[in-house]
Amino acid sequence: MSSLTDEEDKEIKAHVSFGNSKLPKTTMIFNMGATVDCPSDALGLCHFNSKICYAKAAERQYHKICPQYRKRQENIWQKYSAIQLAKAFVKIIKSKRIKVDAFRFNESGDFWSQECVKKLSVIAAWLKIEDILTYGYTARKDLDFSKVCFFVLGSNFLLDGEFRTVTRPSGLHSVCPGDCKVCTLCQGYDGVIEVIVH
Repeated sequence: MSSLTDEEDKEIKAHVSFGNSKLPKTTMIFNMGATVDCPSDALGLCHFNSKICYAKAAERQYHKICPQYRKRQENIWQKYSAIQLAKAFVKIIKSKRIKVDAFRFNESGDFWSQECVKKLSVIAAWLKIEDILTYGYTARKDLDFSKVCFFVLGSNFLLDGEFRTVTRPSGLHSVCPGDCKVCTLCQGYDGVIEVIVH
């Protein structure tokens, strides 16, 4: 089944956002899950054992709405196929008055399995046709990202690029300014980007 009912379209649309305090409104955001059951955390793959997880901080700060919203996103991710989500995302993007140029996956949570990597790659291929870059981060060192259609930075290890957490800049690499509205390094830089613990 690849077509969606109006209700299903509305359900997906209600769980896609555009921009936040750091990301511009030209970036669409969708998560595969919340931090409460993040697979990378459960597998011990987070560099700081999740002590400074920024997604967890948001869920603590907005504990009445944020974790529940992200769990609903997880349910949507599991419920719909890659083609269904891709079609819905394209439809949502085309309905926007502003030009959307990027899709940021997983501002919280991470890939559940290799199947999720394949699923996102299908979605990214559809979005690429619309000239939209799909990008994000992962701590899943155990998964294969060699044949994907999206840009992915390893969290403290190198994939397409690396997003490395540091206490102070080394002077050897680019440094994250902490504001994606003024920087697009994470959307295609194949080196190390240092982010200062804050």
